[in-house]
Amino acid sequence: MEFIKKSWKWIIGVIGFFVGLVWFMNSNSSKKVKKLKKNIKRNEKKTKEVEKKINTVKKEKQVTKKKISNVNKKLKDVNNSNPITIKKKSGKDAAKSLRNRLKK
Repeated sequence: MEFIKKSWKWIIGVIGFFVGLVWFMNSNSSKKVKKLKKNIKRNEKKTKEVEKKINTVKKEKQVTKKKISNVNKKLKDVNNSNPITIKKKSGKDAAKSLRNRLKK
């Protein structure tokens, strides 16, 4: 009993130290949780932006594929069509057309 009467201040100090230590650790952990939540929100926003960019690239890719297929169809049509016949001019007709172009 005499020990408790003489050292009650030290006992309360040790108990207070441990209570303060637990309180300090708890406050730091809640700060870390808040930081983690903020980071999660930022990452979600970034992933949404990246997904939007990916979707736009996919749409552009589809559009270019359609354009390529249309150009290929036109090329096939041109290759399969009959060539246009060119009218040959006689020497007199060629000279007349040349004179007319030079006069203008």
